[in-house]
Amino acid sequence: MPRSLKCPTCNAPLELDDADQQIDVCEYCGGRILLSPGEYQRVPSYGNVGELPHLDPGNLLAQARNLKQIKELALSGNKIEAIKLFRETFDVGLKEAKDAVESLCSGKPIVFSQVSMTTPATQFAQPAYGMYGAPPAVQQYKQRSGSTAFVAVLATIAIVVGIAIFAVVMFVTAWNRVARSIPAGFDSNGTNSRPAVNDPNSPVIEVLRFGGEGIGAGKFKDNRTIAIDGDNNIYSADYTGRAVQKFDANGKFLLQWDLGSSMPILKIVADQKDRVYVLQSSALLIFDGTKGDLIRSVARTNYHDLAVSTNGSLYALDYRNEVLKLDENGKQISKTGDLTKQINFAVTELQKLAVDGEGSLYAADGTGRNLLKFSPDGKFLFRFDSSGAKEGSAGFFGGLAVDNKGKGRVFAANGFKVFIYDTDGAFLSSFNAPQTFGLTVDANGALWTAARPFIIKFEIKDKAA
Repeated sequence: MPRSLKCPTCNAPLELDDADQQIDVCEYCGGRILLSPGEYQRVPSYGNVGELPHLDPGNLLAQARNLKQIKELALSGNKIEAIKLFRETFDVGLKEAKDAVESLCSGKPIVFSQVSMTTPATQFAQPAYGMYGAPPAVQQYKQRSGSTAFVAVLATIAIVVGIAIFAVVMFVTAWNRVARSIPAGFDSNGTNSRPAVNDPNSPVIEVLRFGGEGIGAGKFKDNRTIAIDGDNNIYSADYTGRAVQKFDANGKFLLQWDLGSSMPILKIVADQKDRVYVLQSSALLIFDGTKGDLIRSVARTNYHDLAVSTNGSLYALDYRNEVLKLDENGKQISKTGDLTKQINFAVTELQKLAVDGEGSLYAADGTGRNLLKFSPDGKFLFRFDSSGAKEGSAGFFGGLAVDNKGKGRVFAANGFKVFIYDTDGAFLSSFNAPQTFGLTVDANGALWTAARPFIIKFEIKDKAA
């Protein structure tokens, strides 16, 4: 049986045929209405229309249609006609009509008497009840009473209650998502290093997790990069943090050092000589990883990404799609040309870089579709199988890593999943990895990820080889 109700925005009469419908859009004002279970009922009948002279259905319908036309006139720039029709429809003065139309054109909500209306840009923030339909009790009161002041009081109460309910729902939803992202065997802070209960169908096994939400030693807010040195020490930092943190291979906090600024940290890499390289948006900082002392600062680097090969050599990808090989002090040794010039298909600016032990280059562009392999001198070899991107691309790759000493795999993360390829470009598998951006591989072939606010270690199963 069709249900009847009034639009809480323009008060136009609406009919819904679907008994399970939860969202409706008013055909007159365009407002979105979220229907509560209490609204899945017919509007109470009050007998003849004569008993409620202030709710003449014909008049309401005409006003609603005029509202739609006023809206179209105002947004098309015909303000004079919009103001004229507004005055005729609602019997208001010139100033009130002009102010209402001006507000409508500027994207602000307009409120007058018992009618409110918003532009498309603000229809999710309606002045009366947000994106929620008016509670049935308020709808019935508006039908029975002509007291605008009392309606305003009830509307204010409804706004407060609606905001409170919305906040609770959002909090519970967010907490459930966080809880689902924490594997069994770990507390909410992620400080328990016991292995998780893993999915038997996953190509990886999670064996260690540490970090967790917080400020201070061993905690992170937004870590997006991770590095491993020759002694298997782990380094990570918050994206806009001011300190690099160092841990041993078991996740024990060792030390941290201050960077002196909150400039975004784009990448951290470490070589086999206890040097840690921190790439910021306009500088490369080189530290002694044993103590955290600054060795050298290289200004105006103009780099997108850094990578250390499995033999310890340092590389940088710049904004001209060139790859530079650097010495341990950040000075250029050699450079390729623009890697994209030799490619005959669409490739945007290269943004991520990884290098294997032979010096072969792996780069990803900004689309999340093109993962490319080049020879050490920059000759294009091939594009990786796009199956991985098709199954769950987020439109970018947040990190690349190469396992050259293990089973020859290439890993790419997009913030939601990690994709696994072989070094010949074939797509092997993938696994869910929420909030994962930073990747690196240790000397034993284990994959380490910066999955904000955690650091997670995975062992790769044989079937993913």
